[in-house]
Parts: sequence; structure tokens; C-alpha cells
Amino acid sequence: MTRHELKTWPQYFAAVRSGKKRFEIRRNDREFAVGDVLVLREFDPEQDVYTGQVEERQITFLLSEEDYGVIHGFVAIGFGEVVHHGDMPADGALTAAQLAHWHETVSNNAALRAQDARKVAQSYAAPTTGRAAMPVAADRHSAVAAAAETEAAFHAAAAKIVRGK
Repeated sequence: MTRHELKTWPQYFAAVRSGKKRFEIRRNDREFAVGDVLVLREFDPEQDVYTGQVEERQITFLLSEEDYGVIHGFVAIGFGEVVHHGDMPADGALTAAQLAHWHETVSNNAALRAQDARKVAQSYAAPTTGRAAMPVAADRHSAVAAAAETEAAFHAAAAKIVRGK
């Protein structure tokens, strides 16, 4: 999980804080990923200073330039509250069982991402809606699926190692 610090103007910061705004449109110049945390820092452009106000949100969904008309070079980021794991000890130390469970959860999430990406790739490769095939988008989503499958396999294997199986 990566933390991305982002400058946020007051009117948008207030909308995030109130819960009315649950997305960002940003230049895709970072390795944004589902599960990453956005650290939104309020910035006053008139004074050219940070106000000191901060909100954190966890990325729950990404929509890239190949998907549904997002401008090339940008990404739409859906976010929600940061998920805190209540079973974490105060000192941050993990038990083997907690670590294995974490690896299993990450593996399952990656497998779901791979499954979804394969479906999207197929829809671009052989559309059923009468639109033309989009092989570049199909290839990109196939690559995302392959990477997610590799991630799922890695974490599944790590969970087995931690459990001693």
C-alpha cells in the first residue's frame, strides 16, 4: 500500500471532508492502485500555502484512460474511508496467523481483479454491442489480469509458507 500526498484546493477539500466528493480526477503520473491511501492536504492557492488540514481516503476504484472516455494521461479515482484493521496489536506486531490471513485476503482480492480484467479484455476483444473491437484496450486489460494473477499466486504461496504448509 502506497500513500500519495495530493494538494487539494479548499472547495474540493471541503467537499471531500463532508462526504459529498468521493472521487478525484488526476494526472496518471503515479502508480495509483486500489488499496493505496490518498493523503489530501488542503492548499490555499490565493495565499500559496498549505492550511494544515489533512484528510485520508483509501482508493477503492480506478478508471483509466482506456475506460469509458477518461482523457488520455488521466485517471478517475474512487475512494472511501481508510480501512483500519482492528485486529492489529497496538505495537504493530503480527502473529503468523494474522500475516497468513492478510496474504490470503490480498490473494483473493487480486484473483477477483484478474477475473474482472479478463472480462473487460474479452469485451474489448470481441464486443457484443456492435462497436468495433479495441485490441489495444484488450491487450492492456489482459496485461492487468496477468499481473493480478501473478500477485494472487504469490500471496497464496506466501500464506502457505507462513502457515507452514
